Amino acid sequence: MVQQEKAMYQKIHCVNHVGKNLLIVGYHPDKAWEFKVVTQEGKTVREVSEFDDAKVAEYHGKKWIEDNLLRD
Repeated sequence: MVQQEKAMYQKIHCVNHVGKNLLIVGYHPDKAWEFKVVTQEGKTVREVSEFDDAKVAEYHGKKWIEDNLLRD
């Protein structure tokens, strides 16, 4: 059985901690800019692509984390 690897980013805009979570914003030639949210346990919990701009992807990624993972 051959496992298919996910394509890596062509460019990385940022890798930031937001709370205890990691926000990664990168560029795929076929998907445009994307944000990915990884928990402190290493689990990818959200991945959204098709942003035209890295800053817009970063904004939406931070907002998603704040709205969904930073609740006390």
